[in-house]
Amino acid sequence: MSGIDSTSEEFIEKQRYIYKSAFVTMILLTINIIVFVLSSLFLPVLYSKGAMYTAAVISEGEIYRILSAIFLHANVNHLFNNMIMLLLVGAIIENYVGHGLFAVIYILAGILGNLLSMSYEIKNDLTWVSVGASGAVMGLVGYLVVWIVINRDRLIKDKSMLIRLLLLLLFVIDACFFQEGANTVAHLGGFITGFVFGVINIIIFNNRKDMEGIA
Repeated sequence: MSGIDSTSEEFIEKQRYIYKSAFVTMILLTINIIVFVLSSLFLPVLYSKGAMYTAAVISEGEIYRILSAIFLHANVNHLFNNMIMLLLVGAIIENYVGHGLFAVIYILAGILGNLLSMSYEIKNDLTWVSVGASGAVMGLVGYLVVWIVINRDRLIKDKSMLIRLLLLLLFVIDACFFQEGANTVAHLGGFITGFVFGVINIIIFNNRKDMEGIA
């Protein structure tokens, strides 16, 4: 006799489908892991040449750092936290918005997060060296938050879904805002970017369908 009811089986099947088809998420995950291995073991110069360093962007014209820093990570724990968040949220958002828009949200969230961090540094006469995909991942979280707000009445009635979302959000908040050395300004910039995309796509363009993998 099976111990899994039809509802659970349906949810598991949805998860399998989502992760099998989320090839942009998997490509991003693979790139991040490969870059970490290369930068940590073989090419440490990638850190000095690719990290987000405002002085180099402005004085040396190394604008590429705004993007390259998204794919660098300080250590294994930093990489692990970001990649877990990418897996948990990325595949679901990719399935919801499509591969192209998902890639745009992710990359723009990372870039705009770094730009906001750069502006904050300049305004407050600070010097930071930043790496990590957290800003980009927070863009996905920002998009998800819009969907949660729009569907709040249904979520309150579905306790299992509400618990899943609360646990996910707690993990994200801890990983992005309470970890030592976290660039909260970049995270906030990424979150705002994803939130704006969510408002445009979900509210203005009325994309109110179920978010499979969560719902």
